[in-house]
Amino acid sequence: MRIYPEQFADHLKAGLRPCYLVFGDEPLLKQEAIDVIRQVARKQGFDERHSFVVEPGLDWNQVYDACQALSLFSTRQLIELELPAKLDKDIAARITEIGKQLHPDLLLVLSGGRLNQTQMKSAWFDKLYQIGTHVPVNHPEPRFFPRWMGARFQRFGLKAMPDAVNFMCHAYEGNLLAASQEIEKLTLLSPPQPITVAYLQETIIRHAHFTPFQLIDCLLEGKVNRAQRILLALRAEGTEPGMLAWTLCRELEQLTELSLAMRGGQPLGEHFSRLRIWQSRQQLIQQALIRLPFAKLQQLWQLMTRLDDAQRRFDTEQAWLMLQTMALGFRDGTLLPLPEASPC
Repeated sequence: MRIYPEQFADHLKAGLRPCYLVFGDEPLLKQEAIDVIRQVARKQGFDERHSFVVEPGLDWNQVYDACQALSLFSTRQLIELELPAKLDKDIAARITEIGKQLHPDLLLVLSGGRLNQTQMKSAWFDKLYQIGTHVPVNHPEPRFFPRWMGARFQRFGLKAMPDAVNFMCHAYEGNLLAASQEIEKLTLLSPPQPITVAYLQETIIRHAHFTPFQLIDCLLEGKVNRAQRILLALRAEGTEPGMLAWTLCRELEQLTELSLAMRGGQPLGEHFSRLRIWQSRQQLIQQALIRLPFAKLQQLWQLMTRLDDAQRRFDTEQAWLMLQTMALGFRDGTLLPLPEASPC
């Protein structure tokens, strides 16, 4: 079964399942989920815990020995395996073998980054999913982020005005750990409740952390204002414009190919498969193609050419200007007035 982080603590009250699959890209939610498993397991007699990181050089015999040790010492054991992003056949086979050894005195916790659809349909995952619990620990979607933030205030015994919750969402978008730490600090200050935006502005420091992939998804959605904030945050964090240019160029290549296919009346399914575009992103890309006609994509390529030229000339200011202009270009099909090129 699948249980989301906000429901997980209550889920564990019904008893422990043989294994837990804790996968996702949000470190705070992942660590909290694993911590609560450890706490509940310890109360139920799982006094020994063995943790392994699956990486080249891991001695799997140590893992197997830990799984089988309870037959010698009659103790309940918790086995934790942190898996890499890429799971080859050997790792999958070893996980399957460990899964066959599970019994009431052996608890297995697997953790790692976000799983793709192929990994979640694999045999090893399906078998463990049937007997265990999958806890997806990903960053909340923007529409659910205020709910998470409000719940985090309540967790620390604080009440916040709705606009204060929204302020925190903007201030800590992409960085749940910093948001949680800041809310925890507020408890030490005994703030007047309900907490207001004015109070937060006086007491907190903004910490937003983003990735280029979040920027891309935002552009595909046409949310250009949020994209501009992400660009500013990425620049403040020291992200190189060249990395963003490479990511944008790759996405623009895919959009152009798919747009040409649409113009030719070709079904997009086979193109999605060949380009290895996950099913979860296909609808997002289709919506972007409807919003961005081929003429608009051509203009974005003109901006990409100028961005590439600025990169070659090490003109960082011009490169960021082109990135901001390109972000605006994803709003709709209206052609943009192109900024003048910088002199060589």
